[in-house]
Parts: sequence; structure tokens; C-alpha cells
Amino acid sequence: MSNDELLKQMAEAYSRQTVILEAMATKQGLHTKAPATTGTFTGIWQPNGIFSVAGTSRDVLTAHIRPMGINGFLPMIPGNEDDPRYATITGFTATSGARPVDPCDDSPAGYAKGCYLTARFGRHSADTQTIEWDKVRRKYNRGVFSDLILQGRLLGLTDLNPSAMDESQFLNIITASEMVTAGVAMERDSVRIDWQGTPAVNTAGGGYKEYPGLDVQIATGQVDAETNQACPALDSDVKDFAYNDVEGTNPSIVRYVQQMEYFLRFNAVRMGLDPVDWLVCMRPELWEILTEIWPCQYNTNRCASSVLGTNSRLLIQGTEMTATRDMMREQMVIDINGRRYRVCADDGINEQNSTNDANLAAGQYASSLYFVPLTVRNTFPVTYREFVDYRTGNVDVARMPQGTVDFWTDGGVYSWAYEGTKWCYKLSVKTEQRIVLRTPQLAGKIDNIVYEPLQHLRSPYPDSPYFADGGVSHRESGTTYAVWL
Repeated sequence: MSNDELLKQMAEAYSRQTVILEAMATKQGLHTKAPATTGTFTGIWQPNGIFSVAGTSRDVLTAHIRPMGINGFLPMIPGNEDDPRYATITGFTATSGARPVDPCDDSPAGYAKGCYLTARFGRHSADTQTIEWDKVRRKYNRGVFSDLILQGRLLGLTDLNPSAMDESQFLNIITASEMVTAGVAMERDSVRIDWQGTPAVNTAGGGYKEYPGLDVQIATGQVDAETNQACPALDSDVKDFAYNDVEGTNPSIVRYVQQMEYFLRFNAVRMGLDPVDWLVCMRPELWEILTEIWPCQYNTNRCASSVLGTNSRLLIQGTEMTATRDMMREQMVIDINGRRYRVCADDGINEQNSTNDANLAAGQYASSLYFVPLTVRNTFPVTYREFVDYRTGNVDVARMPQGTVDFWTDGGVYSWAYEGTKWCYKLSVKTEQRIVLRTPQLAGKIDNIVYEPLQHLRSPYPDSPYFADGGVSHRESGTTYAVWL
């Protein structure tokens, strides 16, 4: 997205936030539906807020771990088809019939074959806490200030949150603070669903729906969306590393990755879809260890067994291997079969450990490495995000009573709804998205790769043993004395 487009979206968001605040101030045209939940309003520097202690330093740092993933590489395209059909020519049958005896006799003939793929939108949402309108500008006492400045980031490593939200207002405008908090929840959900999403966990009424993640799309057993007929020509290349250590040499991860790249590139060239822009994706913990062994194994792959004699020696320049490792990490690239590919380190990829997988010992982990085709024939997108464009409802919304403050942000990707009663209000945000993989036959994954890091990285997910936060969400007021108490 260009700076001009981003500035335009931010201006639209700020304009709509102004509408919200003005509507709240005048109480005109607001919905009368009561908030779904009520509770004690705290805020930031308001009484009982997390930073309501007198003398708080103006600069507020952050220790929040933001998730990251493939979404930053995928274009966002509006879509309005709930049950699309993506057609592929899978091949041609063998001919049948006798060969001609005479020049004008019939010759053997065959048929073309095709297959449909499809996709499904998901739906997930988040709410803000209930806010009390008459308390948003109150503070505990004269020693508490509202001019706090955020040092650090709360959003922004992905495109899976309302990007037009201004993080700098998190500490100063309560409505903005709650909207950013809802955005964090949306981002966490989406990064996981990108890979692990499955319709099997959808709620009965459709309030929560997961779109199929890339892990279930990059698979064998592809079928026609209309007939359920098998379409093996569309099968992905799926390999099993069988819980072997990524640092081992028998089998060698270098040989597995190189063979997958060679196989997928063969498909692309023979299908006339080359050049393909592939993205190599894995968890950041696996990427760290892979970069430690890749330079040496890649540059000496099978030399000992194929070239060197019994009394020969293979000399490796340690500084060159270290420089290659550092370059890989800094530029997030990997060289495979003489070609360089971009790498995506993704928190949303599933990771097994000793508590949920009997094949692993304490301290060991296993996950997958993926090849994801982004474009074919230079620029044609084959893996991308689609979203229900909420801007298309403007024709109907225009007929609603003046002052209604439901609105959209991020070019129609997110829909926000207001609900309130008397002096209390809350906001809800939803999005309906999906990942479309048009060419699963150009995608691949290597499952069950074991790695044993010296230290596991912190996680952005509260249900992970490697998640950390701390502190409080609500502070108790200090003791106050008076003759009437």
C-alpha cells in the first residue's frame, strides 16, 4: 500500500472517529440496544486505570509481543462470492480407438479434463469493553496526567488488524484505546487461522467461522468442488521428515528442501506457469536453527559420499559460513538449487511439543516448512486474501436514520458497530476474510521437522506457555478518609 493510500485511509478513519465522538457528545441518532456486557469502567489514567498512579512518567514503554506472519506478503482483494469456482485444466485423457488403415479413416481421440477448486469466507469479531461516557476524561487527582506518550508498537507486524487505528492515541483517547485492544485480538486470531483454520470448529449459528488455512489447502487428495471427483493433478507435494532432527544429515533437510523446490519448479515449467514467485514459510524457532546448519550443509551437500576419496579432505571456511548465516537472517532469504527465495517466519504455524506429541522429548519441538506460490507468469496472483467489502453496503446504509454511527475502516475490510444505553457504550468489530490458493500443485510442505532450540521464543498468544504479560487491568483506589466516611 502506498503512503498516499495509507494517508487517505487514515484520514477516512479519523473522520469517522470524529463522527463517533460528536454523536456521543450530542447523543443524536445512536442505537438504543444495550451493551452486551456491563462492568466497572477503568480506562488508562482514569480512576482505577492501569496508569492512574500519581507521578507516572510521561513515556510509556511496551513489552507486548506482536504476532507476525504470511499476511504481509499477500495482496488483499475484495470479493463478494460466497461459493466461488476456480477452474483448472488438469490434463488430457489417453486416446482410444484403432489407428487408421487408410488415410481417411478415423484416428484415436481423447478428451480434455478439468477440475474446480473453491474457497470459503470465515468470520471473526471482537468487542471493546463497556465505556462510561461521563468518565472518559476524569482522572484520579491532580497528580495524574493524561499526556502519556507510547514508546514502542502495539500493532503493525501484520495486515490483520484495523491498520488505520492510531496507536499514539492508545494512552490518550479511551475509545481509541479500546479499538486498538480489539484490533490486537483480531490480529492474534487471524495469524493462527491463516495456517490452522478449519471449518470443523465453526459455531452452529455462524457467529464464528474459520476459513480453511493454508495447512489444509496445501495437501494431497484434492477433489472437484462440483462432483467430489479426485484431482491428483492438483495435489501438493507433501513430504514427511518423520520426526528427524533438522540438524541431522541422514536424512538431510537440505536434500528434502532441494528436492521439493526441484519438483515444484518442474511442475511450473512444464505447466507453462513459470516464472513463479515462491515464499518459504516456517516458524521463527525453526528458521533460527535452519540458518545455523544450512550454509555448511548446502555448500557441501553430498560431497563426502559422491566426490571425495577415502584420504581426501573437505575444507570449510568458517567465516564464510557465518557470513552466509548472518546474511540469511538479516535479509530473510534462503538459497535453494542456485535460486534465492524470500522467507516468512510465521507465529501462526502449528508447533508440536512433548506435551501434545509422544514423539518428542522435553525441549524438542516439531513443525512444518512450506513452499507457497504467490504469483505465476510473473504477476498473476495465485495465493491471496479476499475480504467481504463492507463499503458495498453504503447504498443501504444511506437509507438508515441520520446519525447512525456504524462505520467501516481499512477500505471496507473491517466493520464497526456501536451499541449503547444511557451513558454506557461499546464497539464491536468484525471481518470476513479467506485465503485463496489457486495452484495447490505448485505448493508443498515438509511435515514433522524436529528442532531443539536453546531457548524458545516468547509467544504472542495468551494460551502459550511462552506468553508473558503481568501487572493489572484494574487498580484499586487508595484509601480516602473523611468525617462522613
